[in-house]
Amino acid sequence: MAKLNAKQLKKAHQELKDDARQRVADRGVLQFRAGPETILAVMDAAEKNNVPVGSLLRQWVQEKLALENAYKRAPDLLERISVLEEAVDYLQKKVK
Repeated sequence: MAKLNAKQLKKAHQELKDDARQRVADRGVLQFRAGPETILAVMDAAEKNNVPVGSLLRQWVQEKLALENAYKRAPDLLERISVLEEAVDYLQKKVK
């Protein structure tokens, strides 16, 4: 087998990486490690919300991705949302 130059090696590496990512995406399963405290906290949150752990994690990941996407489109949007949330909290407390 012929040796690859740096550019060819980089391209081959990227193609392997892209193929691996696509296989993971096609399977639809991600795995990650977490400490016992984190795992127990997630399980408690799922139980509190009466949803399966996987559903809760999927929801959290989707929410985080949506926030990241919103921030890229309008960096000041998160700050404006935060101010609005504080105003709503304040008004709710006043009404009670």
